[in-house]
Amino acid sequence: MVFSLSLYGERWAELAGAEPGEGAEALRGLGRLGAGILSIPIFLLLGLPLVEAVVRMRRWLSTESLVITGVGAALIVSLWNTATERGEVYYETASMVLVLVTLGRWLESNAKQRASQALVDLLPERVDRVTRLVQDEESEVDLADVRVGDLLRVRPGEVVQVDGTVVEGAAFVDSSLLTGEEEPVAARPGDEVLAGTVATDGTLVLCATATGRDRLCARADELRSESLGGRGGLGRLADRFAGFLLPLVLVLALATAALRWRVAGPEQALLDALSVVLIACPCALGIATPLAFWVAMGAAWREGALVRGAEVLEHLADARRVFLDKTGTLTTGAFVLRDVELLDGELTRDEALQLAASLETGSEHPIARAVRASARERDLAPSPVMDFRVLPGIGVEGRVQGRACRLVRSAGPAARAGDPRTRVVLEVAGTPVAELALEGELRAEAPEVVRQLRAQGLAIEVLTGDGPGPAAAVRAALDLPVTAELTPVEKRAAVEAAGAHTVYVGDGWNDASALAAADVGISMAGGVARSLERASVNVLRPGLELLPRLVALARRAVRVARWNLAWAFGYNALGLAAAVQGKLTPIAAAGIMVVSSLVVVLQSRRASGSS
Repeated sequence: MVFSLSLYGERWAELAGAEPGEGAEALRGLGRLGAGILSIPIFLLLGLPLVEAVVRMRRWLSTESLVITGVGAALIVSLWNTATERGEVYYETASMVLVLVTLGRWLESNAKQRASQALVDLLPERVDRVTRLVQDEESEVDLADVRVGDLLRVRPGEVVQVDGTVVEGAAFVDSSLLTGEEEPVAARPGDEVLAGTVATDGTLVLCATATGRDRLCARADELRSESLGGRGGLGRLADRFAGFLLPLVLVLALATAALRWRVAGPEQALLDALSVVLIACPCALGIATPLAFWVAMGAAWREGALVRGAEVLEHLADARRVFLDKTGTLTTGAFVLRDVELLDGELTRDEALQLAASLETGSEHPIARAVRASARERDLAPSPVMDFRVLPGIGVEGRVQGRACRLVRSAGPAARAGDPRTRVVLEVAGTPVAELALEGELRAEAPEVVRQLRAQGLAIEVLTGDGPGPAAAVRAALDLPVTAELTPVEKRAAVEAAGAHTVYVGDGWNDASALAAADVGISMAGGVARSLERASVNVLRPGLELLPRLVALARRAVRVARWNLAWAFGYNALGLAAAVQGKLTPIAAAGIMVVSSLVVVLQSRRASGSS
């Protein structure tokens, strides 16, 4: 209304009997005063937060400080001209610049907040299960049901989910989840073990002294922070450009002010310099890459995968070779015991199975679960095991009924003759006494997933610790190269020998080092804690179907991020060229900056697959 008064002021003055020009000049003064009064609250509401940010963070040569300098100068010139009743005023320019800059920052902040909140909301509520012992009977219960004094069994590869005292067993425990310290520490009866550590090579029975729910939830929060915190290569490129842009903008703004001073006068020179600052405001550049990757990570979460950061997506998009574990990855992970073949006459089949089940009481391996289940079906109660130890990639050993026993991978003639079953040998005092034959099932979706990965240009190879027989069955079913009888060290060596652009997919304790060695390690749903920790992508839903979708999602996110960067670079370059020549007003420059940010926000939505 104040501005409208000046438009109609001269006509109203004539109707009031004023001399031509007198009333109009009076109303123009009123218009200046009214605009100035209304501009001050805008500066206080929108300008002071920028000033506060500059002072608090001491960012004296930031874009915020340049905007405040330009807007403040326009406001001071306008107030001076209002007081002296001469010259032009630029209240609307100062006010609209602050409004548009704030709108651009709001778009940036809102986009980041929405993406961040989407990631937090999509993190699935995990119901932790623990194995509780009551009078030597095992049962799985929720962590929330554990009470101080309960006895809990912790198997190799499992996270210790309560603070407790070791009452039985011995193992090295890995505390890297809590402290970052990689060197395992021995835990024996009487030692205290903290929630969040991992039993590495033995089974423990703990007496709970405090639940560790809060500590585990804190670790989940850390994983979320990892996902949001990583910048990735494209993000670091944008950061370097933004760091280079600021001094360049400062030099260009000063040069523009100096050159335009001679041509158009000091006030116009000030406005042109302000246009240079506003058009180069790196709002779009600041959200160009992180927003695209955050949208993609949110889409991955909805699909059922936790991706730990933008750099993981970049590596996955560049992947050229995929290594797949067999047991629990290509197969369902569920074995069925088909036969117990006696190798001498010392034991009956039930006695051999009872010994094997006793040894496997402390193991998390799918073979161990199958042996224990078969023993339960025959009502064979396991015996106590002393000196239990996991032999990574080989089997387990310990003392049962006073005898040294081992259950290890078979290297006998049947295992090497193309038998598709997995065989393990029970040894007592160094003598093989029985061979157990187990059969696994290939995942129904495996052939189609392999076909899709190949269509994406990925070379695929299977690495397994199983013998040649089960490996040959997988090779025939999927037409893939399979390397058998690999130890964890050999799996890692195979991944490292492949060089860059590698992906390893696994779920077991034996896969942890290979997951860490690959550019992208993907742990399958149900994997042990060690593999979950070492992986850079955690699949939260069972099945392989997500693998090709993750690759496609990563490639799309990288394309969108690159497009956003190209747009932000081009917009800044062209806008700077126009502003330096005095072809942009400050309001137009601020408006274009808002539009640019809006384009980046809308374009980033395509990273999730939506148009």
